[in-house]
Amino acid sequence: MKFDSRITPIKNNLASIRYQGLIKKKRFVKGKSFFVISTYSPLYAKKNSIELSSQLLFGEEFEVFEVANGLAWGQSKRDQYVGYTPLQNLSQKKIVAKHKVNALRTFIYSKPDIKTDPLTYLSFNSLVCVEKRKNYFCKIKGLGWCFANDLCHIKDIKFKISDLAIKYLNTPYLWGGRDSMGIDCSGLIQNIYQMVGINLPRDTDLQESFITNEVTSETKIKTGDLIFWKGHIAMALDNKRIIHANAFHMRTEIEPLKSAKTRIAKKYGKIVKIGRC
Repeated sequence: MKFDSRITPIKNNLASIRYQGLIKKKRFVKGKSFFVISTYSPLYAKKNSIELSSQLLFGEEFEVFEVANGLAWGQSKRDQYVGYTPLQNLSQKKIVAKHKVNALRTFIYSKPDIKTDPLTYLSFNSLVCVEKRKNYFCKIKGLGWCFANDLCHIKDIKFKISDLAIKYLNTPYLWGGRDSMGIDCSGLIQNIYQMVGINLPRDTDLQESFITNEVTSETKIKTGDLIFWKGHIAMALDNKRIIHANAFHMRTEIEPLKSAKTRIAKKYGKIVKIGRC
């Protein structure tokens, strides 16, 4: 039986206890729940790798199966992605998130006062527990104060998808990024759709497989439709324009689908799928 190592917690002689009986010659481990307590935590496919695979956002749960040399190996509970992340960015103290960040970025202050120096920031789609409110601020448990309008209830999914995407306009491109300081093509799409309650997988090919509702013609493209090339994804703002994080512009950019197709074809070939969530 073959498993995708990106989304399956199996490695060398170690595996999640969930796979006991399916595979042999492994040490089966019951995972422990940790939560991200840093703005983001990098996720790497291999130990000691310098190639970023993804990022975990504040408040996300990470199931840890092994800890060694300051690194935790485990699986994101939100999108099932597997990898190594610094243990210092995690805590076993449970974050009961009832709110999420709906601004591209919100500053965290030590006091409910915009004149104080920010302690840090949180990015769009981060998950938080609001402890109390004061004036126009919310106190995030274990962290600090942020502007209340930058948060919404975790169950709030009634957003205009194009408005969410445009928040990222000009955000720098970063391979493996999901944070507001740098994002890649599939990370952009994943964050946007998680905000409206659709939990897409992390990578482009996995997202392509996930979406089974195909749009058969470019003339039928609507806002929010996803356009796939081999190794790249964009979202339609309408039937003529797309928005995507890309390494050509090195940022999130809006451009005509017609001209983007011509350029992208030189590297990734023709469009392989148009899908609708």
